[in-house]
Amino acid sequence: MGHSKKREQTRTKVTKDALLDALRQNMGNVTLACHFAKCSRSTFYRYIESDDHFKSEVEEISNIALDICEAELWKQIKDGNVPCILFYLKTKGKKRGYVERQEVTGSDGSPVLFQETKTYLNAPITETDTSN
Repeated sequence: MGHSKKREQTRTKVTKDALLDALRQNMGNVTLACHFAKCSRSTFYRYIESDDHFKSEVEEISNIALDICEAELWKQIKDGNVPCILFYLKTKGKKRGYVERQEVTGSDGSPVLFQETKTYLNAPITETDTSN
């Protein structure tokens, strides 16, 4: 392997490590991580597409950030924060009816089938005089 190829691989690894560190420090915020790692967003997404290990590390960081946010939400709920309670119920309590909109489905979530019928009244038809 040539020196330039090895140097490129080393540089790529250093950039990926810097991105992962910056993601951890910024709770998965890609824009901030790229800024601090001095890397473009397109390079970041190219790494995700081409490196399964890097992708799994990014997903893990994202899950940790989500866990932190959920813990903070629970603290707010325990403190009686009504908007947080409502948010939780609207997102996690849908099956129990805590929704702002109603979703109508057939049995087992299948589409609702409609059949249109027309009813006509048996009213007598009268002629109208249009002459003057």
